[in-house]
Amino acid sequence: MDNEGRSKANRIFERVLSEIKPSKEETAETIAHINAVMARLKLIVDTGVDIRVVGSVARGTNMRGYADIDIFVLFDKNSRKEDIVKRGLQYGRKLASGKNDRLEIKYAEHPYTRIWLDDLGLKIDLVPALKIGDARERGTAVDRTPLHNEFINANLTDKQRDDTRVLKYLLKSHNLYGAEVKIGGFPGYLCELLIHQFGSLFKTLEFFSVASSPIILDPRTRNSTKDESLVKKFNSNFIVIDPVDGDRNVAAGVSRASLSRFILLARMFLKKPNAETFYGRGFSSISAKQLVDQFVKQTGSGLYLIETTVPDKSEDVVWPQLKKNAGLISNLLARYGYEVYLSAVWVKARKGYLLFSMPDDKIPAILRKGPEVFMRKAAENFMRSHRRPIATIVRDSTLCFLESNPYPSATALFKNVLSGKLLGSKRNDVTFKGARLFAGKIPKNLAFEAYSEMLKKITI
Repeated sequence: MDNEGRSKANRIFERVLSEIKPSKEETAETIAHINAVMARLKLIVDTGVDIRVVGSVARGTNMRGYADIDIFVLFDKNSRKEDIVKRGLQYGRKLASGKNDRLEIKYAEHPYTRIWLDDLGLKIDLVPALKIGDARERGTAVDRTPLHNEFINANLTDKQRDDTRVLKYLLKSHNLYGAEVKIGGFPGYLCELLIHQFGSLFKTLEFFSVASSPIILDPRTRNSTKDESLVKKFNSNFIVIDPVDGDRNVAAGVSRASLSRFILLARMFLKKPNAETFYGRGFSSISAKQLVDQFVKQTGSGLYLIETTVPDKSEDVVWPQLKKNAGLISNLLARYGYEVYLSAVWVKARKGYLLFSMPDDKIPAILRKGPEVFMRKAAENFMRSHRRPIATIVRDSTLCFLESNPYPSATALFKNVLSGKLLGSKRNDVTFKGARLFAGKIPKNLAFEAYSEMLKKITI
């Protein structure tokens, strides 16, 4: 990139930073809130238990308006997991003792409390963990988090903290930010490590714009490698080694789709730096229905939406199963000639939704490709397995059969899916018993979610 392009990119970064960096007033208010919560906790926790603020606020990489507080209560490293969980939950209940305070028990590797303090207007995650000085001493995965704080605070400059904020916002604008299973994106700690690895946001984008698989980064040395033994060890082609735990891949939760979209985004932004590419597409809830209709008209596609009841379980349980089912249905549709352009899933009020965009055509016949005619045994087996074709076709030397499609319309196939006949019975917690199919038209009350999820697939 020439100097003019680099200047344009930097001007955009500066503009975004001015919009997303917490003001001095917001920072002062956040610190005051933290001090107030810490004072309350000191009256609650037992002697010998440390209280530590962690996360982006403690590292100075939080964005404006995102000052939710993560607080760890650290117990002696020889404590039993059952004991620290029990005491941690007790502390949470005592902290949420105000009249209008709320408490919710969340689950990671072990239970912790999410608390809404009404008088401070604050949300807090209170997490019990072991106090360790080395990741090898950990009893659970969360024990490492205070060590992450120490590494980032010791290694990021103020400029790099600002670059991290801008990187987070870029990813967030394109639905690539967040470790949640439903997103499969870049967590905050990974963003911090990438800026540390390459030194700046611009250099981070430069690296990914030309990156090839596998991508293996080691923030401890700031080196990259193509070491296949690490690919095998971590079973991944995107590896960022945790500088406080060499046996952990910080990028393990980043999906291949999210990584690929980030690479494409980096290429496009550096090729032509502009605000439109940085911020991504957007729309208002008012125009969602019109935008869905416009997408259908422009692509000539049909939209098929399945609505089913999902269990009252965590997103980490429900979302992977919805995604798996969407993949199984997409493969099934392809088998009968219906190529899915894009699929999306989401959850709303105990209902799970699976959306498919695909050609809105009827396909009365499908072409089955077989082996070459010269492969006698294979050709004979293929012919035996397709006894009544409409026509036998030889393409060059490839044997093909044109046969009747048992599902001449996508609607017919979807109905059989919902009957439970095509996917089998083992779908764990997510089933299609009592599910509804919306073919062609998306209900107006679901248009916002439908277009939002579609947009996440086509943001670039």
